Amino acid sequence: MNVGNITGREIGKYKDSNVDRVLLQVKFYDDDTKQVELISQHGEDVNPADGCRVLVIDITDSWQAAIAITDDLEPEVDPGEKEIYSTDSPATAKQARTKWDGTGNVIHNQGAKSVVTYAALDAALQLLVTAINAAFATKLNGAGAAGGLALDISLSESPTVKVP
Repeated sequence: MNVGNITGREIGKYKDSNVDRVLLQVKFYDDDTKQVELISQHGEDVNPADGCRVLVIDITDSWQAAIAITDDLEPEVDPGEKEIYSTDSPATAKQARTKWDGTGNVIHNQGAKSVVTYAALDAALQLLVTAINAAFATKLNGAGAAGGLALDISLSESPTVKVP
């Protein structure tokens, strides 16, 4: 087991694999540099930035695998929370972020913007349509016809992004 810093990377086949992998160039603290295969968590597609520290283990004499990586950016989450983010390269700052906080909220990019639910927005807009149509029916002289305004926002509903 050894610790080093990532100095580069490529996508390619490692040893006798027939599948492309992320291959990291790692410079160890004894100034030795090796190419190692990145083994990341299931369900994650990552390509760590230059300068990140990496823990490398020996699988065999000629096969090393990077199994744990830190970008050394300051931790910002409280106990029980998790944040996934991208960085610049070399890693100096967090970029796009998704945080799961301790109260059950999912916060994207530090909550800079708000979202509304489709059902609540549609209900509010339909009330507005009803009020506008009622106003069309009323004129200064009391006569007039009901308005014919209709609004359909059904195509704006996202089938994949859902909020409570």
